[in-house]
Amino acid sequence: MDSTKRGRVYIVGAGPGDPRLITCKGAECLHIADAVLYDELLDRRLLDLTPAPCERIYVGKRGGRKSHSQEEINELLVAHALKGQTVVRLKGGDPLIFGRGGEEALRLNEQKIPFEIVPGISAASGASAYAGIPLTHRGLSSAAVLVTGNEDPEKADSSINWDHLAGLDATLVIFMAARKLDAICQLLIDKGRAANTPAAIVEWGTWPTQRTVTADLEHLPQRATEEGIGSPALLIIGSVVALRPQLNWRESQPLFGRQILITRSKEQTSPLQAGLEDRGATVYSLPLLEIAPPDDWGPLDTAIADLSPYQWAVFTSPNSVRFFFQRLHHHQKDARALYTCRVAAVGTTTAQHLQEYGIRADLLPDEQSQQGLATAFATMDVSGARILFPASSIGRPQLAETLRQRGAEVDHIAAYQNCAPARDALDLPPALLENKVDMVVFASPSSVEHLGQALGQEQTARLFSHAHIASIGPTTADAVRQSGQRVDVQPATSRIDALVEAIASFYGQQSS
Repeated sequence: MDSTKRGRVYIVGAGPGDPRLITCKGAECLHIADAVLYDELLDRRLLDLTPAPCERIYVGKRGGRKSHSQEEINELLVAHALKGQTVVRLKGGDPLIFGRGGEEALRLNEQKIPFEIVPGISAASGASAYAGIPLTHRGLSSAAVLVTGNEDPEKADSSINWDHLAGLDATLVIFMAARKLDAICQLLIDKGRAANTPAAIVEWGTWPTQRTVTADLEHLPQRATEEGIGSPALLIIGSVVALRPQLNWRESQPLFGRQILITRSKEQTSPLQAGLEDRGATVYSLPLLEIAPPDDWGPLDTAIADLSPYQWAVFTSPNSVRFFFQRLHHHQKDARALYTCRVAAVGTTTAQHLQEYGIRADLLPDEQSQQGLATAFATMDVSGARILFPASSIGRPQLAETLRQRGAEVDHIAAYQNCAPARDALDLPPALLENKVDMVVFASPSSVEHLGQALGQEQTARLFSHAHIASIGPTTADAVRQSGQRVDVQPATSRIDALVEAIASFYGQQSS
């Protein structure tokens, strides 16, 4: 890096918690960062948007905990920028709303370091929206006032004019209010705010663990104590809180409050996690599969060298598609190499991956499983046909064997392998250790086997004594049953969206 060239600093608002609330520009800044200095109250998945060489520096601040001072953070920004780096200062909420982004920008300006401020969704608007409380509403409130609750409201030289605030005909939004909630509510009443004013406190707003407590201003502190509300929390006071029963979209989701463990590989986690979180679940990821190339590319390379003898190519997972075509491209070939083949896909997700490489599946079974594909092939004469079957190194051989029994010549070749992660490398979620997981979701037979290896017999038995089990399809469900467990949820089709809907329907039926 050229040390004579000053870098640029992007002061980016990450939003209040839900990582999908970051702006497009904020995400673009993370994509090009050489270094990112990030806060405590951030979903760490945002750091996955940074390039691999990016230096990630934690500078989080939480009340009552030892942390970097603001001056230290300012100097870290300056130091990295003076190395010529592109630096992202990633801050929760909006950097200029109780985020000290202005202080950081002033220090950069003093050092003549170029900077940009990228706004973020503030907790004021984000947490209130996720709690179903509009800050303004025609006929109820035409103004909203943002206040910090970090300062002792009872001190004589308070920088906040509480007399004025209490008399305002406006929605009051008070940040960092949990620790001083009782004092704030009582002071507002003492200064003239009606004791029966609707009020709410939102803990962990927009996060999967969001909780909201409502009451009138007088009784809110007691209710919050009874529910164990703590930091971070946002206090909202005003008539608009009365709209929450009609607008509470988030906490009325079918999976809200459910804690779900998914066991897919890191590369495949996001769509499933996003779908479950959209329906209110708290989702924990325990990747029990590491997808890797085969130990030996030789057999697949031999097949790719001349694909003309094959009448069929059969793909039984998205990974089989991805690794096969990556290897095909490695040999400077593309989809045209399959010109002699008809192509079969086990299900719609696999078929969609084929389409990304320009291939439309000729055969797609109604029942999306290997057994369904075998049934679909039963209507065809495959005697003497040569069939390419790129699959996992430990892929289930039933379909290949069925085709061989019907006279086909099947080349069942390893295109990738499913590896169990090292046990000591697994970061077990606290909910798993505390027996608070409501459901475990399996998307492959390998993950069923690897869970027992990762947790051990005793902990696995303890988990399944209370947690429900969801399986993406019949092959995985068979593996669950063979392990001695029951399957509570299985979608009609082996797709991620169908699995999410089936889980939501299962818990919806339980609560009805």
